[in-house]
Amino acid sequence: MKSMTKLLLSTFVLLIAFSGAFAQDAIEFPTPCSIDGPKYGEDSATAVRNLSLYRENYKQWRSSGYENDAIKYAVDGWRYCFLNAPLASQYIYFDGVKIVEHLIAKADEANDSVLKEAYIDTLLMVYDQQIEAFGCNDQYGEPFILGRKGRDMVQYRKQDPEGAYETLKRSIDLDVENAEAGTMSIFYKVLEFMVRKGKVDTTLIFDYYDVLMTSVDKQIAGYKQLIKDKPADSAKNQARMDQYITVESNINSLFDPWADCEKIIQIYTPKFDENKEDVEWLAKLIGLMYKKGCTEDPLYLSAAESRYTLEPSPAGAFDLGKSFYKVEKYSEAVKYLKEATEGLEDPIEKADAFLVLANTYKALGQYSNARAAALQCAGLDPTNGKPYILIGDMYMATAGSCGDNPVTQRAGYWAAADKYAKAKSVSDDEKIIDIANQKYNAAYGGFPKTEDMFFYNVAKGSSYTVSCWYTETTTARSRD
Repeated sequence: MKSMTKLLLSTFVLLIAFSGAFAQDAIEFPTPCSIDGPKYGEDSATAVRNLSLYRENYKQWRSSGYENDAIKYAVDGWRYCFLNAPLASQYIYFDGVKIVEHLIAKADEANDSVLKEAYIDTLLMVYDQQIEAFGCNDQYGEPFILGRKGRDMVQYRKQDPEGAYETLKRSIDLDVENAEAGTMSIFYKVLEFMVRKGKVDTTLIFDYYDVLMTSVDKQIAGYKQLIKDKPADSAKNQARMDQYITVESNINSLFDPWADCEKIIQIYTPKFDENKEDVEWLAKLIGLMYKKGCTEDPLYLSAAESRYTLEPSPAGAFDLGKSFYKVEKYSEAVKYLKEATEGLEDPIEKADAFLVLANTYKALGQYSNARAAALQCAGLDPTNGKPYILIGDMYMATAGSCGDNPVTQRAGYWAAADKYAKAKSVSDDEKIIDIANQKYNAAYGGFPKTEDMFFYNVAKGSSYTVSCWYTETTTARSRD
């Protein structure tokens, strides 16, 4: 084994010296596809021979679990191709990463820190030359390569988090939608570290949370569809989806300590004046504050008003309507929420606007309007149990005013229970189902007694129509 290690080390002497010419302090990204010339270099016959020989030995080494001696017969051929035929194949770079990482491990075992650092330089050079040779490739181009390079920088260059951060950030900025799960996860971890150390703006922790989670959600949804459409490949696609589910968990764990209203308001309030005419910045702030339940702070209303003034739109009207609702300016809220319901095109977004409008009407005591808006929401979003819970709450609140005896004054509880049962049946949200169950039990406790139903000649199980500010046909029931 010692002789093989010596051979491997000696074959890399020239390549290491070559890599030293590329070492630099500042981050300068290579230009994709900037290498030109013949595919197999100036001596195509020698290049083809070396490519074939090194690949055959590399495959044998790989099939042994990277344990046997075939690696020593692969290195010279690989080195020739890397230096003299950089366009011959992408395998030169994929294999090269594995080969150089093997050499890094050997130098580490030998406690040779100088040689190890030289090999790390070589590894990063492999990535750079891959970009220069194949950076325009659709699947394995510059964004993919930078992601892999940045991850290795995190592993091997712990003393340079700035370099790893800039490399991973560029990868994400270029193509977040196709970023590997590992690249997303490690980038956000490095970003969070840089924010904690005060090396980058704190707002980036929020900006990239949205960017990454949007992509993660799309990836998970895509794999769910693939599992459904292609059962034969379900195991493979499930494994890939699980990677993104893990990323989602990792990113949320890093984000959560930053995601309380006090921090958000503290970070963004001083930046508001300089960004109050930046629609994109305002939209991100509004979305973040709404998502984290910070809508009662004046900053949210200021941001929503500024955005709507700059760019009136149904979405802006919705944000502004929610703002006024949260600060209990219900009349103003109705104005903008109605505009949102009339202008929004996405059914789910329109349903959300109708639900807030329904709650606003309820707060104003306009129950008929609230019920109508809630039913509009239910029609647009059939799996949403919230509008039925809202209607049930209004039926319960007004039950006593909808009758003139101990039975009819409790008929509203029957109607409310029906709505809570409906909410439970349509929803797939466990929290909503739990709320619906609790409210159903409360409504059940408001049902009339059996003796009262007997006295007022209302039979259990009979049909009963509640005629009040609403009309509902329900079933007569007792609580005992």
